[in-house]
Amino acid sequence: MALWIASYFGKQKETFIVQARVGLHEIPKVKDWGTVRRMSLMNNDIEEITCGSKCSELTTLFLQENQLKNHSGEFIQSMQKLAVLDLSEQLPVGFQELKKLAHLNLASTERLCSIGGISKLSSLKILKLRNSKVHIDGSLVKELQLLEHLQVLTITITDLAWELLLGDERLANCINMSANSRIPTKAI
Repeated sequence: MALWIASYFGKQKETFIVQARVGLHEIPKVKDWGTVRRMSLMNNDIEEITCGSKCSELTTLFLQENQLKNHSGEFIQSMQKLAVLDLSEQLPVGFQELKKLAHLNLASTERLCSIGGISKLSSLKILKLRNSKVHIDGSLVKELQLLEHLQVLTITITDLAWELLLGDERLANCINMSANSRIPTKAI
């Protein structure tokens, strides 16, 4: 019902593509990628992101809980209006080109070890890294400091990460910790 209403009572049903938990192994076939604005393909078995046409109008893409192994840089670079991306997996090739991306959810990313280049996402306001394997070190903190619009940083942190992040007041104010993080006594 919500999709029907959002697509102007079914008149623009190609605008929203929602195929979650349907056992997809690849991105679904779409007549005109230029009309797609929001897409949710979460909880499937998709291994590769490919797109034959430009996804120039796509603003929201949910791909979490898939088996992503390979990303097409062409696919990501064609999404110039993308504002919300939820992979909860790994960063695709060309992700630095997403200049309008404001919300990036990488929570529970078991394979993701690095988010090098994240500072290129100049519009990023929300970055979720809770329960990810991303290693927080000095170079990552420097990249996070370059994100001028960052307002929310959801992260599971260690004692070393605390020391690095608390050194920057703006970043410290953005932090939203997971329940299993503990505040080191020396930081109180």
